[in-house]
Amino acid sequence: GPCDQFSSRSVAWKMVVPSKTISRSDGWSALRWSDVFDCQVRRYLDAGESFHWQDLLMLTEMALAAFVSEIYLARVLPSLGLVSNSSAPIAEMTTRPLVFFMAPVSYLFMYAMVCGSIHYIYTRKYPEEGQRLSIQNKPMTDLEMRRAIVFSVKSILSVSAASSYAFYAIQGWTNLHWGMPRWKDIPCFLLAYILVDISAYVVHRMLHRPWWYRYVHKAHHLWKSPNAFVVSALHPAEFLSLTVPTLSVIAALPMSLVSAMLLLSWIFTCNAIDHSGLQLEEQ
Repeated sequence: GPCDQFSSRSVAWKMVVPSKTISRSDGWSALRWSDVFDCQVRRYLDAGESFHWQDLLMLTEMALAAFVSEIYLARVLPSLGLVSNSSAPIAEMTTRPLVFFMAPVSYLFMYAMVCGSIHYIYTRKYPEEGQRLSIQNKPMTDLEMRRAIVFSVKSILSVSAASSYAFYAIQGWTNLHWGMPRWKDIPCFLLAYILVDISAYVVHRMLHRPWWYRYVHKAHHLWKSPNAFVVSALHPAEFLSLTVPTLSVIAALPMSLVSAMLLLSWIFTCNAIDHSGLQLEEQ
């Protein structure tokens, strides 16, 4: 479909969106709320993916996610008595700005390690095995891969909006507690995995509704021959719609911080495998 275009040959510029054309004379007041989330307005559907000023529009869903997170952590959990008061040793030196910065950094590290390992093993080290396990037998081009990685970085940067979960957990203000995993963490681990899976299913079903698919989820279906790097190539609104419920479930359960981090890593790895385009289940 058409993407928004900026003409340098004319004094006036036009932004082409699916439903209307907005010119400078109209002003930003002509924008609708749906245009703010529109993946075409944000240039997520451009053939050559790169960073644009429209990426700043993700501050809209980031503000909403931060607000919902703060209400849940500061009001809902204490009112339900789901606070462990078991802080981590680094609690005193941990600040909100630090966690805000470290949240996307740590996520990017996990993204690079997990997705990079899958890609390296099945395309570089054992390419014959990768071809045998390939579902579509049509590898992603280098351009598509770079586009997927750039798009993923954009989405991952939005995780700062949910960094309050990490800050509250470190301070002991959630139901998570400091310490190594224990046997009694196993039921909570399994329950969390089931509840997160259910919430992801509900969100995904919603994203395939006409409005949500057109403006938000369509961007995730750009890749017809995906690999693991596509796992986080999501509209930031979709990324946060999946992240906030996941962290909300985990923050309410009485298990260790280490178990919670292992669970998050396991969930991400499973999602990366699901998006790898490989039949790794038979391995």
